Amino acid sequence: MTPNAEPLFHSALARRPGRPVGSKAQVVRDTRSLGIHHFAFVRSSLLGLDLRDAFNRYLAWSETTTDLRYIQNRRDALLKHIIEAGRLLDATLPTPAKITHLLDLLRSNAPVKAAVSLPSLHDWVESEGMDPDAWSEAELVAEYKAAFGLDNAEAIEASEGLKDPALERVRALNHLDNLLSISPTAADRLEAWFARPVVKCLRTVGILTLGDLVRFINVYGYRWHARIHGFGVQRAQQVLAWLRMQYEHINLLISDSVNEPKSRRLLKDKAQAALTLIGTEPGQTPSNQPGQLRQFGQGTVVQLGLSRMQSSPALAGDTGEFRSHMANTLGATNDLEAVHAWLEHYQEKPSTLRSYRKEVERFMLWCAQELKKPLSSVTSPDCLRYREFLANVPAFWIHPAPVLRSDPLWRAFRGQPAAASQKQALVIIQTMYGALCDAGYLVANPMKALMKGFDLPTSKVDIKRSFTEAEWNHVLQCLEAIADGPERLRLKCILELLVSSGIRLDELAKARHGDLRIEALPDLPETWVLSVTGKRNKTREVPLNDEVVRLLATHGKEFMDEDKLCADSRALPLIRTLHASVAQWGRGEGGALQATSLSEHPGSALSASGIYAVLKRFFAHAAKTAVQAGLDPRRFEKASTHWMRHTFVRQALVDGVPIEVVSELAGHASIDTTSIYSTQELARKIKAVQAMKRRVVA
Repeated sequence: MTPNAEPLFHSALARRPGRPVGSKAQVVRDTRSLGIHHFAFVRSSLLGLDLRDAFNRYLAWSETTTDLRYIQNRRDALLKHIIEAGRLLDATLPTPAKITHLLDLLRSNAPVKAAVSLPSLHDWVESEGMDPDAWSEAELVAEYKAAFGLDNAEAIEASEGLKDPALERVRALNHLDNLLSISPTAADRLEAWFARPVVKCLRTVGILTLGDLVRFINVYGYRWHARIHGFGVQRAQQVLAWLRMQYEHINLLISDSVNEPKSRRLLKDKAQAALTLIGTEPGQTPSNQPGQLRQFGQGTVVQLGLSRMQSSPALAGDTGEFRSHMANTLGATNDLEAVHAWLEHYQEKPSTLRSYRKEVERFMLWCAQELKKPLSSVTSPDCLRYREFLANVPAFWIHPAPVLRSDPLWRAFRGQPAAASQKQALVIIQTMYGALCDAGYLVANPMKALMKGFDLPTSKVDIKRSFTEAEWNHVLQCLEAIADGPERLRLKCILELLVSSGIRLDELAKARHGDLRIEALPDLPETWVLSVTGKRNKTREVPLNDEVVRLLATHGKEFMDEDKLCADSRALPLIRTLHASVAQWGRGEGGALQATSLSEHPGSALSASGIYAVLKRFFAHAAKTAVQAGLDPRRFEKASTHWMRHTFVRQALVDGVPIEVVSELAGHASIDTTSIYSTQELARKIKAVQAMKRRVVA
């Protein structure tokens, strides 16, 4: 045979060296987890069914390869596992219950007969070319049985004394299935069912049991696995498939929220929600619902309580104890309309509106569920109860993870509010009641006496949330260790700008090229000045270092091609995206759902949340090497954009910048806020006390 001659036989494909790709990437552990799917796969092979089809049906969800060699080895390994588990069980059984003969059957090498499927009567008649009209149904059935030997009663009776070895092995396997297959429970620890790499990843986020895992998945929904380091999409799908198979044993349902992104699910449900508002009477559409909810409470589970309140005169406030029953400047006829009209005054202040709406929704929901009375009937003792409620919020009012407001898992609180948050909530409620009284809707403010009678926690800036000199040097070292590129340049711009100017995160996100100008004053060099608008719409001027401006210019040069399309260069952002935006689900032409990007090109403004995420990732990276530098990694893990602002104020005071100048640069409402950062007064007191003559009492 010549070297290039074709082989005479092709009985098997050439075997590549090494194991099949992914054959060792286990998700479900085999040492204990003999489930019904394992027995079903082995049973299919004993019955002669196609091995690959059986694998795809029963086991493919938990594997990472479909190589036939691996499937065959998997079948053999499972059979050995079943026999070994049966042997261990057999040693513990009494003599009458021994299963030794069943294990011997499974160990035998009985030939496996290929399964034969007979055609249907209709298909056979067509294949034979028989005319159905020329035959009766009984005649056709008789011919069909004769063709396949189904009418030989003597042969069938004679064969009853013979046993098919393959079927006997299946019967033995079925008996072992009843004895050995184990059903999981919600309290089972992960290591009992999942492979070690899977357990190791899940433990990093505090998941210890199957119940913990299901609850974690339901809390975070779609892309829940993204919160677990080293947990990819394929592994997550395998875990979900196994959990769904075990639903009847675990008795914990996987939420539908894991099936698609929240944004897409919201769009699909939005139209239906608009037509079927919770609490809408039959035949009543949202447009004619009394006192349309609009933005306040709309799209949330709060709407259930609020809409029921609105549909009941007693709860809506029509007959509230403190209603003035006179014309009011809000034009409101019930509590919800009054609150909505009051919130309308803050439309131009989105942050304030969001904060006020959140606290008022919480309060009204509490009134509906706990007091069973409207807002206009709340008394001072009721407000006292609400203050006690805020100090110890019940667990069923809390859901720790962020979910859509329309999600059934949504709760009014994400966690136990801190003392400062409790104070803010009570101040907002008092402000609301004061506004409703001023508008002539109410005749009394029940919160007024409460605020006077309680020693509320004072708001205080935590100056410890800033970097020390040693920590800042470590930050700079970590920055230098990053490879040169657009990411490093942008990160440096953010760090330098925040720590040298003290501007807020929102101010940085809104900063544009048009806000920068060169200021030339007598006896001073030309200086770049950034104009920012901060809290309470106050505008201030912040001088910038020339090096910071050069960094911003270099960052902007990365987008020269994109900037040519901009009609007004003054509107270009200072901090920009490096890539096209992530696609978001929305409705395209014809109302079809589709994923589209807000910006198909890089160079758009990086949002406040984007800047925050960039710094949090960087600080988390810095935390990994903090121990080697002799620093506390936990401080870097907690660090955020606001630490940069605290660092600026503290360092400015240390460098001797007058406190009133620092207060103006930081945009503080009062110089008292700035003085919190100053340690000079405390140092003076310490020195004075230490200098006092010590007088010892005899």
